[in-house]
Amino acid sequence: MPRTHLRLRLLPPVLAAACFIGMSPLGANAGQDHQKPVQPTAGKTPVVVEQVENGSTFGAEVKYAQVNNRDAVLLGGYAGALFDNTLLIGGAGYWQVSGDDHLGMGYGGVLVEWYALRTPAIAISARGLVGGGISTLSIPWQGYPVSLVSFGRHGPPSETRPPMGTSGGYDLVDQGFFIAEPQLNITLRIAHGVAVVGGIGYRVIGAANGFEDQLQGITGSVAIRFGGGK
Repeated sequence: MPRTHLRLRLLPPVLAAACFIGMSPLGANAGQDHQKPVQPTAGKTPVVVEQVENGSTFGAEVKYAQVNNRDAVLLGGYAGALFDNTLLIGGAGYWQVSGDDHLGMGYGGVLVEWYALRTPAIAISARGLVGGGISTLSIPWQGYPVSLVSFGRHGPPSETRPPMGTSGGYDLVDQGFFIAEPQLNITLRIAHGVAVVGGIGYRVIGAANGFEDQLQGITGSVAIRFGGGK
């Protein structure tokens, strides 16, 4: 049968051509048309997630100042929460530990600190404390009649007062006050979670019944800080 032989002769070339087309780039593209990747929607941007570092921090601090026209050392500290390694909100308190046994000063209040520069090794920040306190002050009196001298709770007995017309006596009074204390700090990290902080500030005193000049002034401080993120 001639037709049967003709079909058998044409079958191998046809199969070879089909295999060639299927392996060619044209055939591959034709098979992948229905699997094209989905293009991102125009106008949408990818979402970037950043870790925000918060943490608690506290420190022990020593301050040098002048109180009642005398050199004074105050010991205290602060504690608070640090947000995003930038803003510290907390509280602080200090008490005078040097000087005359009868004289002293203590204050405390709300503390806010903002870090303008903060790296794992060094930081520069501006701090502010707002609050109140109390101080025991000495008031000199110079030869006033005893009846005109107003003695506080530490006033000496009348028989120890100098005779009228002489000087050298003094009175001690307790005085409350309002305080606002701005301060600039430099922080040096010495270990993980431990840093040394040095600062210089100024005590602004108000509502002290005329004794503001004896209480306000420049302060210098050194602190050991624990915690506080990076």
